[in-house]
Amino acid sequence: MTGSDARVRDIPAVLLTAGRLTARHWPALLALAFLGTGLRAGVLWLAVIVSDQSSFAAQLILVLAPLGYLLPVIAMLYLCRGSLPNVTALDAIPGPEATTEKRERRLVDVSVSMLVPFLAVYVSYGLLEEDRQRFINEAAFAEFNQFNLARPPDYDFAGRVGIYAPLTVLAIVLVSWLLRFALGRIEQVSSFLALAFVGALVEVYYTSQVARRLTGIQTSAVDWVEQRRVASEVEGWYDGSVGQLGWLANPVDSVTTWLFAVLGSVDAVIVVPVAWLTVGAVVLGHKLSPPPAREPHPRWQRVPPVVRSASSSLLADLRERWSAFWGGLRLLGAAGFAPMLAFGLAFLLVIRLPVLVSHLVRLLTGPVDTITWLAFSPMERSLGMAVSMALTAPLLAAAMEWLVAPKLVSAEASTTRSPAEQS
Repeated sequence: MTGSDARVRDIPAVLLTAGRLTARHWPALLALAFLGTGLRAGVLWLAVIVSDQSSFAAQLILVLAPLGYLLPVIAMLYLCRGSLPNVTALDAIPGPEATTEKRERRLVDVSVSMLVPFLAVYVSYGLLEEDRQRFINEAAFAEFNQFNLARPPDYDFAGRVGIYAPLTVLAIVLVSWLLRFALGRIEQVSSFLALAFVGALVEVYYTSQVARRLTGIQTSAVDWVEQRRVASEVEGWYDGSVGQLGWLANPVDSVTTWLFAVLGSVDAVIVVPVAWLTVGAVVLGHKLSPPPAREPHPRWQRVPPVVRSASSSLLADLRERWSAFWGGLRLLGAAGFAPMLAFGLAFLLVIRLPVLVSHLVRLLTGPVDTITWLAFSPMERSLGMAVSMALTAPLLAAAMEWLVAPKLVSAEASTTRSPAEQS
């Protein structure tokens, strides 16, 4: 039996571990999930209120909405780690030194490695677009219905909702990188750990802005392609060709529709499971990812020493922020294709829970007036997302317990070897 086959046979045990974690911690898991949904709703409400005075401040608040999903999952993973021997053993392993802060690296130092895969999940779930649409609709409604007897209304929809151009988003990213690096330098001198959390909020801001811009570009690109004459001609050619197939028309059309549905489900089948597992690997296994070491290019020596020193420090800081992300992907890659496919199928069931909850609620309530249903639909969706969160975290924790076991053995061996053996 090969090593891959042996690892596949471990999957049922991993799922049983996830079940035990859920049964042991379900009250706390659900409580954290409901707190997260409340935080997300509260952030959206506050952003709409503040947007009347400052669109920039509203955007700063709005980017905190995804944290209503991420922070509960992190708390759930830490809640479950006490029941996982392999993950708990990582606490005894000293983490690598932070490149800029010159202290032991913490999770908050590599927050961008966690935010990027999480935002991939958030976008795939449609939650980022939901946040944007809800904020735009409510802010535009408030702007349109403003009432002031002293002066006529002065509508500024674009300014209130904070629509930024691509170059503005690029500038936000560059300034955020510099600010994050500067905060690390200041923390190195002052030893004020709270600056690391400020830096993490900076990364939340710029990654959310990039995700929102990419989502808008994707939607615009799809709309642009659909409006082209070539797309209409291809669609007409396909309909005409299928219409000439006679009795084969329905089978061919069904197969084509199925293939496009499969392509449209790539996010749910591949991206979401891998992204969730990467989040788990960063949260619980970031100590296993040493800072990347890179030899400078020979041409780099031609750069003036002052510029070379500052640029090298900034690039080293950026590489370290992303090191846990690449380390998490390597951790998943070492597991093999078959185990990752099994985890993907398990996550596919978990992420469909909101739909199942929605059907269950509709079955229990029966036909309801549309206006009444619109009033309660946010609560129904929050319930489904909370149940999904409460089951996602134990599954992630159990997967990490299984994935870090081989790495833990090698890490312990490297830390217990004598200096002579290491040389």
